[in-house]
Amino acid sequence: MVDTLVEIVKPTTQTNVDTSYVSLFLKIDGSNTIAIKRGYYNPKDYSIYRQTFFLNGEKIFTDTGNYLVDSSKYSRIIVEKGSVLLFMECDGHPNLDYLSAYSIDIKNKKMTYLSSSVFDGNPKSKTKPFTDIDGDGFIEYGGFDLTEMHPNPDSMYYRPSSFYEIRNGKLFFDSLLTKREDIKANAVYSKNPINLTVRKPKI
Repeated sequence: MVDTLVEIVKPTTQTNVDTSYVSLFLKIDGSNTIAIKRGYYNPKDYSIYRQTFFLNGEKIFTDTGNYLVDSSKYSRIIVEKGSVLLFMECDGHPNLDYLSAYSIDIKNKKMTYLSSSVFDGNPKSKTKPFTDIDGDGFIEYGGFDLTEMHPNPDSMYYRPSSFYEIRNGKLFFDSLLTKREDIKANAVYSKNPINLTVRKPKI
């Protein structure tokens, strides 16, 4: 695993892609690297940009839906069984930040977005990311997103979670861990929890 840091500098406006600075440089192995640059589409507004990914200098992907968090200790590359997975912390404002997962096909020079999930950033938490949360021998990550306050003080809206497992170089939705954590938080489990009201657990 490789933790990564991102720096911010003033971009150039000569081209759409900021070629004067590599915002993020990730080493996959001895001969392959990923570079992430910012693509700007409004020279008057530097807040509007997209992350563009390059494999060994060749553009392979542009992320149009996520904004990466600078200097995140949770962003990393995992290489296992010949597969390459990239995880980047993304800005979830006004909700919680989340981890976006991508697969990188070095041979075919392709990058694919896989999924996004909130995560528990509390270092003392039992569900902190990239640890074996459920003791099955594989690392996981995930957590609970924010929910609105319920008007009834004895009730709350169901808090759904989502957890993913990294196994043999592949990413899987961990339905058993998700169900277990949902029951811990809500006392019940529901596959369709939208606007579901449950009794607030006693502390």
